[in-house]
Amino acid sequence: MDFQVVELDKKAVDDFWHLRKELFLELGEITTETDVEELESASKKYYLDHIGKDLLNWGIRQDGHLAAIGSLCLFSRIPYQENLTGQEGYILNIFTSKNYRKQGMANQILDAIIDEAKKRGVRRLWLSSSDQGKPIYLDKGFREKANEMELFLA
Repeated sequence: MDFQVVELDKKAVDDFWHLRKELFLELGEITTETDVEELESASKKYYLDHIGKDLLNWGIRQDGHLAAIGSLCLFSRIPYQENLTGQEGYILNIFTSKNYRKQGMANQILDAIIDEAKKRGVRRLWLSSSDQGKPIYLDKGFREKANEMELFLA
């Protein structure tokens, strides 16, 4: 089934937060007892400050509300052999609300993200995937890369 994928703007900040919160709950990153007021405030501020610049978001609306979302954070880094432009994009928040799954919405949003990245000259797209989402990315040609590490600074 084909859905209308739309690029989201500042007016979608509340809908975006609602689905992002649903994603965090499902992944166990927050619980229903977690005080998310600061996270909500920080997420909305980031969204409003960056949307349409280095943050692009897409969504699909069904039954009057946002049913699926996907985000692309754009950035530049020092070029390297596999990416001489240094233009990269980090994909996140690809999420479909439970009532709308298994209809291809995430796939269509991912296609929109890939198309826009190509138009902007992005050479590398990367992401962190849940086990549930991994088949979608593998089908699009993403490869698993086990050598990345992270450090959270206080």
